[in-house]
Parts: sequence; structure tokens; C-alpha cells
Amino acid sequence: MKTAFLSTLILALSTSAGFAQQPAQCRNFEATIALQMTKEGCLSQIDLCTVGTVMSNEPALSGATWLFTAHGMAETAGLPSLPKTLQSYAGTVLVTAKGGTFTTSTAGVYETESLAFSQLDKIVKGTDRFSNSTGRVIFLTGIGRQGGGFDSHARGELCVNE
Repeated sequence: MKTAFLSTLILALSTSAGFAQQPAQCRNFEATIALQMTKEGCLSQIDLCTVGTVMSNEPALSGATWLFTAHGMAETAGLPSLPKTLQSYAGTVLVTAKGGTFTTSTAGVYETESLAFSQLDKIVKGTDRFSNSTGRVIFLTGIGRQGGGFDSHARGELCVNE
């Protein structure tokens, strides 16, 4: 009798715990981000930050703020045989969305004549809805636009806690 009661109690508790938290849904996304240079909230040692609003097919990401902070740059992408117009950079991105944030570690290259860039972002930390996105990768490309800033396109994968 005691064993039957304990078995029933354990089964009930484990079943209700399963309903309390759904597993994260990992899915691919695409997005556009109109980036602008910013000084507001910029903690870059080289005084280089950009900010923009994310427009995405991923509802958890659409409307989020994307803040890039540069930590360093190197001429010729660190390779002397490349043209001086090609620069490499590293930094972080903080994405603030409804229901959570995530931070990436960023490495990229920027071509100063065409005002184009390409970067790879790896998610290193996430909170709340994005706590299961650590380790996911985002690719970002962009081209400078008249009047300043960059029109950029992102694609990657997020794991969103529903």
C-alpha cells in the first residue's frame, strides 16, 4: 500500500513537472537590421559601436535591439599580403528582445572602400527565453548606405524557450 502510494506520488510529480517547462524550440531565422553608429551606451575602447532594430521572421527576435561593441581592429585583416582597405575586427553584440537577451562573441572583416562587412557571431550567453541558445551561430553581412549606417542581413539559429 505504501509503495503504491509513493509510486503514484512520484508519477504525478514527474508528470506535472513536464508541463511546467517546455523544451526550447531551435529554429533557423533570417533578419534585416538597419545599423547606425552610436555613442549612447557605447563602452568600446576604440569608440566604435553600432545599434539597430531587428526585423525578423522569428517572432522572438523581431523588434529586438542589436548593439555591437567593437573591442579591437587590425589593418589588412592581420595578414600583410592583403590590401590595407581590408580590416578585421572583434567585439560583442548584445541583443535585447521581448522576454530575454543574448550576447555574442563577434569576429568580422570590413572593406573600407566598398563599406561592406561580413561577420560571424557565436552566442556565448542567453537569459530567459534565450537561455538555451548558447553555442548557436549567426552570420551577418552588410553594406554601407548613403547617409551613413549599414543595411545588414542576418541568418542563424536560435533556441527559444516557449
